[in-house]
Amino acid sequence: MDPLSVVCDEVALEGLDGVTVPSLWIRLRTRSPRFPLQLDALTQAFIWRSLVSNAELDFYELPREREDVVMFDRFAEVNPDTGIQTTDRFFDGSNDIYPIMVVMNDKRGIQGSCAHFKERRNVTKHVRSPELKPLVSLEEAVNRYGRKLVLVASQKQRFHILIGDDSDPDLKIPDPSYCILERLGRARWQGELQRDLHSSSFRMDAGKFHYLRRCLVRHDLITMQSYVIRLRSKYDIMMETLSKTLQETPGQTASLRAKERTFKHVYHYMLSYKMVQLVTLPLEEVLPGAGPCITKKGTKVTVRCLKLLKPYMKKDLLGDEDEEEDAMIRYDQTMERDLFSQAYYVVLSTGTKGISQTGLRLRMNLTKLDVRMLCRRLEKAGLIKVLRGQRPHAAVCEGTGAQKTAVLF
Repeated sequence: MDPLSVVCDEVALEGLDGVTVPSLWIRLRTRSPRFPLQLDALTQAFIWRSLVSNAELDFYELPREREDVVMFDRFAEVNPDTGIQTTDRFFDGSNDIYPIMVVMNDKRGIQGSCAHFKERRNVTKHVRSPELKPLVSLEEAVNRYGRKLVLVASQKQRFHILIGDDSDPDLKIPDPSYCILERLGRARWQGELQRDLHSSSFRMDAGKFHYLRRCLVRHDLITMQSYVIRLRSKYDIMMETLSKTLQETPGQTASLRAKERTFKHVYHYMLSYKMVQLVTLPLEEVLPGAGPCITKKGTKVTVRCLKLLKPYMKKDLLGDEDEEEDAMIRYDQTMERDLFSQAYYVVLSTGTKGISQTGLRLRMNLTKLDVRMLCRRLEKAGLIKVLRGQRPHAAVCEGTGAQKTAVLF
């Protein structure tokens, strides 16, 4: 594809808000497929001249400078084995440089979202002549306007890049629905989560958002697919932070200054996974120069320290459960028998060795929630006995006379 056409498409995909010059270079460097040209100073000047000479582009000055676009790859956090994204944050829209402000019923037929649609000033006549000749160079434009200068594609150009070549160019889309499509275009290949759109970006009820989205689905302009996000627990995050901190300390050992309750929880979590060890060292070794180092009884003052045994790794938290999943053979369900009976007979068939909840899940090809529900029903019916131990999802079947009891601990 022609590199200059690619640049025009990138400008059009930014929507009615437009794109600043620095953000345009970021988009070109990170686009997929890769931009075919090296973005050195000469290439940037060449691209600027082509943009200025394009009649489908206009130039506006914003009331204040806009921050550069921040690229985010949501698929970088997706586990390739499970297809689940594990993250410690959610999008709240607070740092969005493109806040939603729908332009409604414009007489000129302009559609889209623009936070400064009425406040921004058209400076196209100061950038190019009526003959489409550049009046300022790239360097002069950046020095004069900075990050206030935005490039905006025409309505025709923006609409065409959003609907593609195979859709009807005369298609009429309601203004709010068009803004949804514009938002998806700005996301490129990343897409947008519907939860983020209706709760953080558009700030509307999910039912109303579903109504606005229907016309886009009906005209095959967008597609939907399932996407699972798992939020990391606070202790998971704290363990990772503590592990990194200990790795940077001498001897991978540090004195404890955290609150007792906080330390107790994090320490026991990491101790259970054999990541750390609690050691007691003399004060003079931990904090040279601190004192006094000798007690009134003549003994050395000691400090409780935490020593890192192995760095934090996510796979360590999965423990024996993952190993058991790898070793367990998956079986088909017996459709002629209800799941309640199947679960009981699976546990019964394991004898005194027992079976873990994970193993039961794999044997029956069910989800964790389904297996958990079945185990609770079996316990309530008195068919299994539940105990709690070090491994929270292991089941053991033991003989008690004529009956066999499943112990879940």
